[in-house]
Amino acid sequence: MSRTASLPRDLPSTPFVDGAFAPAAGGGETLVSPWTGRPLAQVVMAGAAESEAAIGAARRAFDATDWPHLPPADRGAILHRIAAGILARADDFAAVEALNGGKPVSGAMREVEGAARVFTYYAGAMDKVFGDTIPLGRDLLDFTLREPLGVVAQIVPWNFPLLGASWKLAPALAAGCTAILKPAPLTPLSALLLAEVCRAAGVPNGVVNILPGGADVGRILAEDPRIDGISFTGSTAVGAEVMRLAATSIKRVALELGGKNAAVVFADADIAKAAASAVASGFGNAGQSCSARSRLLVERAAIPAFSAAFAAAAEKLRTGEPLDPGTSLGPLISAGHREAVDRSVTLARDAGAKLVTGGAMPAGDGFFYPPTILGEVGPDNPAFRTEMFGPVCSITPFETEAEAIALANDSEYGLNGSVWSRDIGRALRVARGVRTGMVAVNGLPSASKTSVFAPFGGYKRSGIGRELGLSALDFYCEIKNVVVDLT
Repeated sequence: MSRTASLPRDLPSTPFVDGAFAPAAGGGETLVSPWTGRPLAQVVMAGAAESEAAIGAARRAFDATDWPHLPPADRGAILHRIAAGILARADDFAAVEALNGGKPVSGAMREVEGAARVFTYYAGAMDKVFGDTIPLGRDLLDFTLREPLGVVAQIVPWNFPLLGASWKLAPALAAGCTAILKPAPLTPLSALLLAEVCRAAGVPNGVVNILPGGADVGRILAEDPRIDGISFTGSTAVGAEVMRLAATSIKRVALELGGKNAAVVFADADIAKAAASAVASGFGNAGQSCSARSRLLVERAAIPAFSAAFAAAAEKLRTGEPLDPGTSLGPLISAGHREAVDRSVTLARDAGAKLVTGGAMPAGDGFFYPPTILGEVGPDNPAFRTEMFGPVCSITPFETEAEAIALANDSEYGLNGSVWSRDIGRALRVARGVRTGMVAVNGLPSASKTSVFAPFGGYKRSGIGRELGLSALDFYCEIKNVVVDLT
């Protein structure tokens, strides 16, 4: 299929509120294809009126319907139908993610299948989560109940539109919450298609609402006291603002934010395997991931072999047509983002980084940027600290295990990392020493291999709380303590 391939027919293009798509009012905002730089579709963005309607609908659905009180198996049946609906329209979802988000279709299809797995997991998860009994003696019975939090707002970024939506919607619905999901204004199409799937699966009106929109919508959701919790994924700066706005109503907040993640490679590691993993972890999704391993901390003796293997593997990545299964590297999301990445590379080189490969914007259509590796990057170089959010990795030498841990922790972020060494004792010491929410040892990065069973989240300015696994349900549940006097 060609780069001019069109989107699936009859894609919804307006906000989804209280079980219905809003009537189209005007042409809407124009979405641009990252592959071609040309117009792709038009979507009507939500404003204050649609936000008010969605909040009201979600509040009524929680307060005045049976949704929060359904037996878990009944809610689970609906989630199973959502998963089946995603798979039934997998080709449509993959095409949307490729053409709207700039993903090669092979990666987009993996994300579609992953989203279905998330809904399947939470379809069976809620009846596995129990309260506790607390021994207080013969005359008292003390126990806890886990109850749904209420109305939740959920804001997802442009880099993983469908997968990010599944990570938030599925546990919220499993817990019995009602939800208002705000996809990013650059990539709203898969969330609107998901609304169709939810409606067909039997989700009651008002339980799921989709508001494509910008910062004005996010601000309304963060401030409104009728919303009980807000889950945000995006930049650290915007996450801090969400937290500030949510404080006015003492709203529960979960944040999954930025990362400047380190892979620590010792000289005794399997260098070929570590280099291949560095390509997947650094350049997957064109580096547009908070989980990207963009800092390669390499024991000095291994730098020549590692750099050569890493560059050779990176240069084999194939840029091609979005719906060609052989394409492995897509474009960046926008022209402005590509320019920002290129400026960051220039600043790094001006500060002393040496270009190993890549580093120049290609001519032609689309917002492509080559896989770029910078060598001799010290801790004072901006490439060591700045989250570029593009296909750019840096190599920094270290001499000792202690220095490796110190360099890995020398960041305001703490999302994840990896350790490469045949000395498993050393690998585990480093894994315990780094201040990150996730660590992979001698394998592909935890982000690309994270199972829905495992918690995902970070330390420090990488966020608050965890997504995926049973841990995700903690955010969407209240714990009520009940004490019964038996005398």
